[in-house]
Amino acid sequence: MPHQFRLHRVAPTLAAVTAVATAVLGLTLSTRAAGGPGPDAGGEGWAGAGMPEAPAGRMLLGAPGGYPVTGIDVSNHQQDIDWKKVADKGAKFAYAKATEGTHFDDAEYRDNLSGAKRNGVYFGAYHFARPDEGGGRSQADYFLDRAQYTNDGHTLPPMLDIEWPYKWKGKYVADSPCWGKSKSDLVKWIRDFTERVRERTGSATMIYTNPNWWNPCTGKSTAFGRHYLFVSSYTDKVSGLPAGWDHWTLWQYANHGKLPGDQNVFNGSLSELAALASNPMGPMPKLVVGDWDGDGTMTAGLVTPSGEHWRWRLTNQRGTAPVAAGGADPLLTPDLDFEYGDVEKAPIVGDWDGDGTWTPGTVDSEGKRHDYYLANGFRPGPSDVHVGFGDIEDVPLVGDWDGNGTFTPGTADADGKRHDWKFTNSLVDPKTEVKLSVGDAEKTPVVGDWDGNGTWTPGTVDNDGERHDYYLVNSLTATTAEIHLGFGDVYTVPLVGDWDGDGKFSVGAVDASGTAMRWLLSNNLLGGDLPDLAFRYGETGILPDPQPSPSPSPSASPSGTPSASPSPASASKPIPSAGPGSPSPSTSPSAKPVLNQRPVVPKM
Repeated sequence: MPHQFRLHRVAPTLAAVTAVATAVLGLTLSTRAAGGPGPDAGGEGWAGAGMPEAPAGRMLLGAPGGYPVTGIDVSNHQQDIDWKKVADKGAKFAYAKATEGTHFDDAEYRDNLSGAKRNGVYFGAYHFARPDEGGGRSQADYFLDRAQYTNDGHTLPPMLDIEWPYKWKGKYVADSPCWGKSKSDLVKWIRDFTERVRERTGSATMIYTNPNWWNPCTGKSTAFGRHYLFVSSYTDKVSGLPAGWDHWTLWQYANHGKLPGDQNVFNGSLSELAALASNPMGPMPKLVVGDWDGDGTMTAGLVTPSGEHWRWRLTNQRGTAPVAAGGADPLLTPDLDFEYGDVEKAPIVGDWDGDGTWTPGTVDSEGKRHDYYLANGFRPGPSDVHVGFGDIEDVPLVGDWDGNGTFTPGTADADGKRHDWKFTNSLVDPKTEVKLSVGDAEKTPVVGDWDGNGTWTPGTVDNDGERHDYYLVNSLTATTAEIHLGFGDVYTVPLVGDWDGDGKFSVGAVDASGTAMRWLLSNNLLGGDLPDLAFRYGETGILPDPQPSPSPSPSASPSGTPSASPSPASASKPIPSAGPGSPSPSTSPSAKPVLNQRPVVPKM
């Protein structure tokens, strides 16, 4: 199915980085395309690639009756696409492959994204899953770093294409049909992927699959029914669904037709499709941390869209020692509530004038460089400072690199084996003044003042284990990490900041698995499991898990061999999923969803 997609505006993706409360605007920006295929495949997967008879498939001259909203999914296999012609022939939506595994970037993705949106086609990106190549979390990051996802009202939820292995040069790319994995391994893989998508975008995942793969390979898992279903069924109607779903959102009914690529329909009206693109799950707030009152202590903040601008809700309250089991940590309230900045730009925070108080800013990463728009107060209106710095392919950061109290831009380049860092000490005609190479490029960049000397230095966070592992350096000439610690469950959002005003940054985590975000902060760099401060601040937007119905409707589970005609679907016309008032899917009930963010580096 879908191939690869890049991130659109960096805003949603940046969310994670925003959370990294370090002056590093650890936005999840798109990175350079991979150099080539992996050792065992050339990125040949597409939606339906694993079905043995998919190439033969079937062709219909028109969409199935009763579904007027039609669309396509495409990849590099379709090569150049005339998107004006696609729109003129009635397609209202499209998914395009962005990535596969951790080795393949679809060469046609950017053109597909721009062409579809330019011609008014609702557009989404998809990732062809390769459970044989690495974890779901790392593949979600690989995908989102390239997909250019943005909640702009025209972008569909990120899609995961999970199906049978396909053949490459006469051999299956992995053990078929379940990628050589156990049922529990695959369920965990899918959960890790969908939770990471939720963490970084605020959206549920569109899952493309087929009951004949899903039911036997996941053990009929019902854990993902609150995500969107894109079902493949090359038949006249959909008569069987994967376990866990009672209706579908998209249906791939043929693998070729009058339009390029696979032929699809949406289960609803055009207005319902627009609603899906406008509110894929109600993105959770982006997290920021900073010193909003100049007292030397960093506290929490939430940033959410409000029309065309960002709404900032910042608190100067700190919380208390963690409450014992069965109790409730204090619920904080905002001390500042205002709007600032274009929602198409990524929110950041920092001390732009050296007065000790952190204020808002945004970063536009759509041109040839990163453009910063910085305010020296808490108010709407134009920026006080506009400065451009850094290669658009690199991650934008901000921090105090020379200890003078004023924050300035920087970047981290993850194109090689190590992060290449570049910093400037000026907000006027900035030039690169500091360069260093340190930190595994596979890890997330963060910055902060780890030793309290007033100068910010780099670090990285590894989010692939059971906890967040930090690797930090105390100088701008270091080549290896000087501090290593672990803190925070991997399903939380990592943070860095100075929580007690001692001048030294430490770590923290935000647990977004419930309806309220729980902030857990440590005042040291020793690691461990026990926070020094805990509080609740911000709603996650996660709905309580629905109560099971007395007699749940059975979900189809024909676990036969894959065929080009996956079992047909429900007898009655399914209800369109994910309208604003409908029970739109969310992260799987059994998993801990994370915010749409990467490590929260104090947004500087």
